[in-house]
Amino acid sequence: MAFLYAVVAMAWNLTALSGLISLGHAAYFGLGAYGAALMDHYGSGHLAVTLTAGALAAGIYGALCAAVFRNLRGATFALVTLAAVEIPKVIADNWESVTFGSLGLVGIRPLPVVRVGPVAIDLGGSLTAQYYALLLVLLAGTWIHGKAIHSRWGWALRAVREDEQAAGVLGVPVYPLRWIVMTLSAVLTGLCGGLYAHLHGFVEPPVVFSAHLSAMPLVLSILGGRFRWFGPALGALVLYPLDQLVLHPVLPAGHAAVYGLVIVGSVLFFPNGLGSWKK
Repeated sequence: MAFLYAVVAMAWNLTALSGLISLGHAAYFGLGAYGAALMDHYGSGHLAVTLTAGALAAGIYGALCAAVFRNLRGATFALVTLAAVEIPKVIADNWESVTFGSLGLVGIRPLPVVRVGPVAIDLGGSLTAQYYALLLVLLAGTWIHGKAIHSRWGWALRAVREDEQAAGVLGVPVYPLRWIVMTLSAVLTGLCGGLYAHLHGFVEPPVVFSAHLSAMPLVLSILGGRFRWFGPALGALVLYPLDQLVLHPVLPAGHAAVYGLVIVGSVLFFPNGLGSWKK
């Protein structure tokens, strides 16, 4: 799961690289989870189809948000993205004839058996197979994130972040660039939401649209280092296992408070993240 949340953190950081801080990525994660779950329940159970449905649902919502919020910046943008989570959450919670409301959807098919020649890999039943499958997902997400930082496109994103008026004068297409990066970020987050639905076998609104899922990628990126290609992944691989394996058993009711402490500690003691320690 740390691999999965690392990809969510890198998807979030794609938007942040352009200067926009989102507090609403739970909307894309939840739409990805529900898109995959509903396609599995009502239509095709093929993994490629369900994940595509989840990615499309999240991508369309991300594209709409990018268009509607195009003139917003700073705290205003962050607040409207946080509010945007409530729209799909309320729909999922109340459209009972389709989404089963607050009961959620259960019985989602697990990941399939993949055959490579004579070898059958049971992604749904083998934790080892799931580990390596999600590791591949992490490597793909890290490659995309690395390209977003070190490519010409990444330099354009950073130019927009530093001074969008100057970037525009130099020929950088500010609004199309931000629209593309927000849509891409939403699609990647939706894919992770779809994988989450298949891994756990159920979805319900309070879980997949939770504020925790909006805050987590921000915390992981700040901890690992937003401006390093491996930063968000490093934050996820350090903090999430620590939270689940150490803090959760000790503080089952209050372990999530560590995410707030991490933000405070990072800002005060290593504002560039753990990744900045590598020269």
